Amino acid sequence: MNPDILFLFGGKPAAFSLYQQLEAQLLERYPDLRIKVAKTQVSFSNRYLFAAASLPRRKKEDHLIVTFGLGYQKISPRIFSSTEAARGRWTHHVAVKSAGELDADLFGWLDEAYAFSAVK
Repeated sequence: MNPDILFLFGGKPAAFSLYQQLEAQLLERYPDLRIKVAKTQVSFSNRYLFAAASLPRRKKEDHLIVTFGLGYQKISPRIFSSTEAARGRWTHHVAVKSAGELDADLFGWLDEAYAFSAVK
């Protein structure tokens, strides 16, 4: 385990557990997955970045934020924020508060983001 990941999720056991589950499923789905740990997030990429995991801005909250990019705005009640970061490039944010939310919907969106980033 990368010590930077432990530092990033230090004091947030629920978020760390969710992150570990997310990472394991991503590695299983995408054998060519590259993982980069930064100060505030963990980035997932193939040719380009397609998703990231981070903590909520409110320090007291202990869950995971999963971010992914698509070429259009995905609409869902689970997506708490979406922004057109550049023309035709939408960034979406989903709060993951339980293992049950690491589900087919979320991984369907991540599959789309993975495919989108591979051809840009």
